[in-house]
Amino acid sequence: MPLARSLWIILGPLGFAPVPRRAHGFETSRLRPPHVDYPLTALISDLHGNWPALATALADAEARGVERFVCLGDVVGYGAKPRECLERVIQLVAPERVNGLKPGICLLGNHEQALMQSASEFNPNARAAIEWTREELSRGERARNLALWDFLDSLQPSRSEPGAMFAHGSPRDPVREYLLPRDIRDAAKMRANFACMTEPVCFVGHSHVPAIYYEDGTFYRPKDTEGPYDLAVGEHRKAIVNVGSVGQPRDGDPRLSYALFDGRHVTFVRLAYDIAAAQRDIRAQGALPGYLADRLAVGH
Repeated sequence: MPLARSLWIILGPLGFAPVPRRAHGFETSRLRPPHVDYPLTALISDLHGNWPALATALADAEARGVERFVCLGDVVGYGAKPRECLERVIQLVAPERVNGLKPGICLLGNHEQALMQSASEFNPNARAAIEWTREELSRGERARNLALWDFLDSLQPSRSEPGAMFAHGSPRDPVREYLLPRDIRDAAKMRANFACMTEPVCFVGHSHVPAIYYEDGTFYRPKDTEGPYDLAVGEHRKAIVNVGSVGQPRDGDPRLSYALFDGRHVTFVRLAYDIAAAQRDIRAQGALPGYLADRLAVGH
């Protein structure tokens, strides 16, 4: 495995210090055996109705030979193409093989929950987007709309399988809790989340910031397309992996983010996409705040 750029580790109150990646992956004395039958899985999250970003991510994943997709939630919200994104995700995670893909998973995000229930706790921009999305998904052909609403109603907040757990927000609170880089210093919060894990690795989204949080306090922050790297997890070393956001990155990098997992190794992918097209889509809808278009260009 080639040496690459630096990752970052948080050393308690000392802050950030660079550590080099090792050619053989992340060190540990207790490696979990590789899941040789685990399908190469693309982990996408926080699509937020951004069709140009999703189309770019899917084309890249297909070129990499992905066998299955797992969507960690928030297919809708903010962006102007919720219907297109939902219909594509439904195809990707279908329980039967579609276009050679193995059955996938889609989870309930807080924006799907708000869409089905109430967005009263959202900020004004997010609330306006949910209200517009609710109307958008109710226009046009009734049967087509019902299929979307039935799919939304079927979504679960978390899933587990041999080798991995999946949640939108966190293992402790799968829909609503954020995990942010600063939380690696919050020992109580991290301990509570690792205690809720059913597998040695849990993949999450929600914060829109790609990162790896290890149970021993190690923290890695990928900055580019990086990997594959051995997660080196096991009974005594768990990891929470945030895959970032396809549709609205918030780490200061406007490129979309997603991850690949083969049962043992993780690869982070960052890709440029047609941000201007996504912005035009939003601005073409008068009910969507212009701020939602502006923020795409700066990654915040």
